Amino acid sequence: MVTEEDSNSFPNSLLVKRLKRRCRSMRTTRLREKIKKFLDERGQANTTEILEHVNSTMRHGTTPQQLGNVLSKDKDIRKIATTKRGGALSGRYEICVWTLREDERNPGLQG
Repeated sequence: MVTEEDSNSFPNSLLVKRLKRRCRSMRTTRLREKIKKFLDERGQANTTEILEHVNSTMRHGTTPQQLGNVLSKDKDIRKIATTKRGGALSGRYEICVWTLREDERNPGLQG
């Protein structure tokens, strides 16, 4: 038998899921804005520099995996090169260099 209390719990759980999803997207929105502002000021930066900037200026920061997802999936940011890095323990590895697309960098110049 379904009571009135049970019938109301389903919409509440759906509402909670939607709110959590909205909070997650808001977090990446703030992260995207922070990255775009940083790249607009610097011109270009590698993934490590962006990660250090974000983690030093935002209260909770981000993970390298989440940063990589945001950088690779955002249409306003593009990868322009890769650089080789050498670590004492990890050997040599490549890091991507990122910049804003030209139409994003100078929106006032577009017609």
